[in-house]
Amino acid sequence: MSKYVIITDATCDLPQRYVEQFSLDYIPMEVNFGEEVHLQYLDERALKLQDFYQRLDGGELAKTTLITAHTFTEKFRPYLKKGLDVLYTGISSGLSATWMQAIMAREELLEEFPDRKIVLVDSMSASVAEGMIVLEALKRQEAGATIDEVAAHIEVLRQKVLAYLVPENLETLRRGGRVSAAKAFIGDLVGVKPILSLTDEGKLAPIGKGRGFKKAFLEILDMSEKQVGKAYKGQVIIAHANNESSANLLGKMFQERFGTENEVVTVPLGPVISAHTGTGAVCIVLKGTKR
Repeated sequence: MSKYVIITDATCDLPQRYVEQFSLDYIPMEVNFGEEVHLQYLDERALKLQDFYQRLDGGELAKTTLITAHTFTEKFRPYLKKGLDVLYTGISSGLSATWMQAIMAREELLEEFPDRKIVLVDSMSASVAEGMIVLEALKRQEAGATIDEVAAHIEVLRQKVLAYLVPENLETLRRGGRVSAAKAFIGDLVGVKPILSLTDEGKLAPIGKGRGFKKAFLEILDMSEKQVGKAYKGQVIIAHANNESSANLLGKMFQERFGTENEVVTVPLGPVISAHTGTGAVCIVLKGTKR
């Protein structure tokens, strides 16, 4: 069985402890304030999250940049030279053109390394939904699964990972082209918090709303219960963009509904995703049966 490495990108928003536990390699992503370029690393070495949030709250507009084919080739090539195969899974093709850049890099590198495997799996997710898929891949690899077995598993898993996002409002998503102006207007009615979810194609779509975060969270729990039942026992990850109090409230509400034996991991929402959601956003991810 050929040895292989699993690589992702920084939008997975996984805590640094998982990077260290699994020796996870990932590609940082760019987030820019005008001409000022920063890289997102999971250990915040180049951009502190609190500084980033403060700049967003101060009215600065952050933009993100895709990972180029050249960056992919530079990341993959050293492993291929060592005789390792590569499995990459990263941000959804429905949210970023990064996926096409990975395909271009793969085609170039297979000409250079015809005896190696480069397997690409579109996560159809982002942030901690992507992170949950990456963690599952790493655990399968650690248990001895082959690169093809891991790829086949996460291709199924990606349609079972449920992700619900409650932004403060939809204006930042509208400006980034993630939702239409009409939907943003409806979502920005006074006191109303929109609820978005990942579609089968890995895009964000509004699916509900609630007056205030608590009502929106109740809607999410109702939708989750229809998917997984009251006896859910599994991993739960909550991410937030400088809104820890609301994230903790959602975690408490989840455990009250589904049981305290469900471990809820709460993490910050990284700058690349926060650049599109704006501060205040809260996201919850769990494993269901189908999106």
